[in-house]
Amino acid sequence: MPFTAQTRMSGVDLDGESVRKGAADAVRRWVTESGGAWPDAVDALVHRVAADGATPLVVAVARGGTRVPLGVVRLEDVVKDGIRERFDRLRGMGIRTVMVTGDNPLTARAIARVAGVDDHLAEATPEDKIALIRREQEGGRLVAMTGRRHQRRSGPRAGGRRRPR
Repeated sequence: MPFTAQTRMSGVDLDGESVRKGAADAVRRWVTESGGAWPDAVDALVHRVAADGATPLVVAVARGGTRVPLGVVRLEDVVKDGIRERFDRLRGMGIRTVMVTGDNPLTARAIARVAGVDDHLAEATPEDKIALIRREQEGGRLVAMTGRRHQRRSGPRAGGRRRPR
C-alpha cells in the first residue's frame, strides 16, 4: 500500500500480517475501525514528538485479525542555520513567507516558529497547495515556491540529515 497525501499512511501485507505506518490519526483509524485498542500512551508520545517540532509516525500491525500500534517513529527536520535571518530580510523587502507542509499542525507550528516564517499551512495535500496559490494570485499577489525532497533523519540525532528548509 503506497503512501498518498489522502491516506497519509503506507504499508505492506505479507505472510498473514499487515503493517501500517503513517500519521497518527490515519493509523488510529485503521486500528480502531476493526475494534483494536488505541492506548492513551500512544497519543501522549505523538503529542510530545510533535510539540518538539518533529514528525511522529505511528507503526501498527495486524496479526490474526487484531490490529495494535507498535510504536512511534520520530522524524526530525533540520532547519538551516541562518534561515530566520533570511526570512527577516525578505520581510524587510515586503515579501511574505508561508510554509506549506504535510506535517501535522503541532509539528508545523513548531517548525514555523523556529524558521521564522510569516504563516504556515499544515496537513496540506497537493490540492491544498494549488488552492492556496490560486487564492494568493486572485488577491493580486505574485507567488513563488521552493521545495525540498523528503529526506529526514530518524530518531533523536540519528545519522543522515534532512535537506535543510
